[in-house]
Amino acid sequence: MNCRRKYWYNATVMNRDSPSAHVGRVERIVNGGWGILRRADGVVFLTGVLPQERVRYRVRERSRGVLWGELLEVEEPSPDRREPPCSHFGHCGGCTFQHMAFPRQLGIKKEIFAEDFRRIAGIEMGGLESVSSPPFAYRVRARFKAAPGGRIGFVRKGTTRVLPLDRCLLVVDEINEFLGRWNARERPPFFHQLDVLWNPTRRKTWVHLSPPPGPRALDFLRGFDGVGFIWKGCGDEGVSSMTAGRHEYSVSPAVFFQVNRFMWAALQTEVDSHLRPVNSALDLYSGVGFFLPSLLARARRVTAVEQEGQAVELLRRRFPSVSTIVSPLEKCTLPRVDVAIVDPPRSGLSQRVLREIAARRIPRLIYVSCASATLARDVAWLGGRGYKLQGVRTLDQFPQTPHLESVSLLEL
Repeated sequence: MNCRRKYWYNATVMNRDSPSAHVGRVERIVNGGWGILRRADGVVFLTGVLPQERVRYRVRERSRGVLWGELLEVEEPSPDRREPPCSHFGHCGGCTFQHMAFPRQLGIKKEIFAEDFRRIAGIEMGGLESVSSPPFAYRVRARFKAAPGGRIGFVRKGTTRVLPLDRCLLVVDEINEFLGRWNARERPPFFHQLDVLWNPTRRKTWVHLSPPPGPRALDFLRGFDGVGFIWKGCGDEGVSSMTAGRHEYSVSPAVFFQVNRFMWAALQTEVDSHLRPVNSALDLYSGVGFFLPSLLARARRVTAVEQEGQAVELLRRRFPSVSTIVSPLEKCTLPRVDVAIVDPPRSGLSQRVLREIAARRIPRLIYVSCASATLARDVAWLGGRGYKLQGVRTLDQFPQTPHLESVSLLEL
């Protein structure tokens, strides 16, 4: 494929002979999906590139030896470069890796993961194993924003503006059907946020609207047969049972759930592989209880900690034998248990939570993460308090993005 003069990351095509243009060779891809080039005056960060490509770029910003660049042209493309299948790639803020052949994406993500552990934790990740996912149509949940005029989509790359879409390659067909119907209608009502969940068990699409709709919006919503709409104050409406992997859960579009339908069973299997019969167990950042069936099968007493009230309600409905603590984890005093599962946000564990885990001397910790840098930071901190990393396995839960899910086992 001839990749010269492809400007996938530019809103405006610049003159390739502009005096502000520079030429360099990409060294590697680092955390966040950035390609880096080294120059005498600092390191250049670029998106839309692959390792060893010779590229023409311009510098847009400088800050303390870091230069943020804009790709102008790929002069010597990598054999792993491909035409992005989505016409919105480079403008939409969702995907980062569509310009790469799919097998190369996972290889680069594993390299980023290993580099983060080497740099942050001083741990060499040799022979990192991974579970792959199909590349598209894997998401059963999506959060859309509205542009002025009511049409919905995702936030434009590097901005706060919304890019209306008629289709996203990452979501299931049923969500795309809703998206296309919404944006094809005249004068759709404006909502700040629409959380859409397709329940494959019930074969139904649910949408949580924020803020609640007014009279005109209610008339508009009546035109969507087969779609359930809910908003704050709707009570149990929108709650449904869904089978994910080997277990059944109570779900709602208003609360978080693992998004990749192809990886549910694999994620459960990885966690199960680190569990054994115990007296007591903790599920921290439990959500609606994705990992609770695994703990309930092996522990006499299980406690879940979750701050989102509606998630706790759904958890209690499905798993009534589980004790619950409704609180931000940072404000909890944890009980002493034999094993704990933690599945924190991308920011990882706070110092308060790390100190609490170490103080309770929890002997076995299963750490589920979607961010290798914060995982490596937390592993390094726990390593200084007696915890040893016994194993890591990665799962490509977010194809076309630089994010890589992982399940790690740490033991005292």
